[in-house]
Amino acid sequence: MSEKQFTGKVSQMKPDNKFLASEDFIGLGEIELTVSGIYSHENEVMQDGKKKSFFSVGFNDKPKRMILNATNRKVLAMAFGSDTKNWIGKKIMMFVKDGIRNPAGGDTVCGLRLKVAMTKQGKVSPFAANTQESPETPSQSNVAQMEVSEQEGVGEQ
Repeated sequence: MSEKQFTGKVSQMKPDNKFLASEDFIGLGEIELTVSGIYSHENEVMQDGKKKSFFSVGFNDKPKRMILNATNRKVLAMAFGSDTKNWIGKKIMMFVKDGIRNPAGGDTVCGLRLKVAMTKQGKVSPFAANTQESPETPSQSNVAQMEVSEQEGVGEQ
């Protein structure tokens, strides 16, 4: 048996996990990411050994993807429309939120949440939509998080 001290990041403790987890972002605040693609997973073996089918979202400069639960899927759809092709290249903010209901039951957990920047008029700002309009500074935009209470069966990863 071999033992040595580990001084790396929490995300390095699960090198085989190809999905982002809240513990990968704890203490980092809000992280700006750009959507690189939406992916369908069929019969993916999860950490608990069970097979599940679900969708995930990939981000530029991140090797891991985020499982797209109902809450985060609705945030993206409300901001960028129902056609997922339109989500690619859009900027979002990811953050960790505590107190999320664990879909498997039991205590509440930390989970990953997405939000987009909204203008005071309630439109997606150029920051989030990558439009040709002149960009607003963060102090001019009203950053609004679109949250919904519905959760889907795939747990927060």
